[in-house]
Amino acid sequence: MVTELVAGANLALPGARAGFAVPGPFDLSALVLGADGRVAGDGDMVFYNQPSAPGVGLRGAAIDVATDRLRPGAERVVVLASPEAAGLAFGSLPAPELTATGPDGRPFARFRAGGLRTETAAQLVEVYRRAGRWRLRAIGQGYADGLGGLVRDFGVDVAEEPPPPAPAPGGGPLAEVVAATNVERARHGLPALTVDARLGAAAQDHSDDMVRRAFFSHDNPDGAQVWDRALARGYRYRKVAENIAAGQRSAADVVAGWMDSPGHRANILDRELTQIGVGHALGGGYGTTWTQVFGTPL
Repeated sequence: MVTELVAGANLALPGARAGFAVPGPFDLSALVLGADGRVAGDGDMVFYNQPSAPGVGLRGAAIDVATDRLRPGAERVVVLASPEAAGLAFGSLPAPELTATGPDGRPFARFRAGGLRTETAAQLVEVYRRAGRWRLRAIGQGYADGLGGLVRDFGVDVAEEPPPPAPAPGGGPLAEVVAATNVERARHGLPALTVDARLGAAAQDHSDDMVRRAFFSHDNPDGAQVWDRALARGYRYRKVAENIAAGQRSAADVVAGWMDSPGHRANILDRELTQIGVGHALGGGYGTTWTQVFGTPL
């Protein structure tokens, strides 16, 4: 039987393992917390660029929790969601609907986090220990200051960032994104990225494609991903990464949104990446679509 949860409701886990999935344009992440309600360190956050911690793993679009493998002192695992498009609020999307599965892979609970409007990150559910037994509680609490603001409340070290500087006049939105990105890298002692025309073409291809075919994802409807697009433009790489966003009206807004999202921020501040290309397209359901492609050539 599948239990339909409302905010505040709880039930016993059916075993030591549970999976949590939310369909739609959302990114999932998780925090492992101690009895004090805080992380023991940044390693207690599981997200796109850090997909595992003891007992918790991000697998595709699902979070898996193994309560018998959590680090010593762990008392809670909080499952978080944020819109996949950086800076987008929940109110412009369908309400996130979480399905919890047990050790046998069968659903045992569902929770629809309704009522989220201007918030850009949310706690969906938590796995917690009570009297030596593990339980699941529905939360549905939203945060207006993004995933970065949410995780800071639990002790994750996300540096406060001043707003990006005003872009240089006459540079155009693509050059402005590059400039603002390099300002962020300089603040963290990293060398500036250099522009590569092949990466720029791959980024522009993806922004144009997302508008033309009305989708928003790193995978296009044919299954191609960033490395496929880079290779198609003749860029042979040692490492490649991609950020996408939609709805922002300026380069400053989009870079600020990426820096507020741990996964996107990690790409911008990746010391191993040396080059960048940017794409920007108007139209579609979001109004604007942005793509950054980062690379390190062979």
